[in-house]
Amino acid sequence: MGVSRDGVWLHASSFSGDGVSGGVANVIVEDVDALHAELVAKGARIVTGPVDQTWGSREVYVKDADGNCIRFIEQ
Repeated sequence: MGVSRDGVWLHASSFSGDGVSGGVANVIVEDVDALHAELVAKGARIVTGPVDQTWGSREVYVKDADGNCIRFIEQ
């Protein structure tokens, strides 16, 4: 399983031998609100966001069926 965008491929394995389920991948993006709208329109499982964090970034968290999280961050 994985996602691809703008020539970048992120593989999210569901095989237990690859690691512990529930990991997080951070992806830096330019417009987290536009990405959020796109993900909602596609039916993605949005967990959090968009939210302004106290450390200065704006973030959206998405989870896959195995509990892995992709955190999209606009700095």
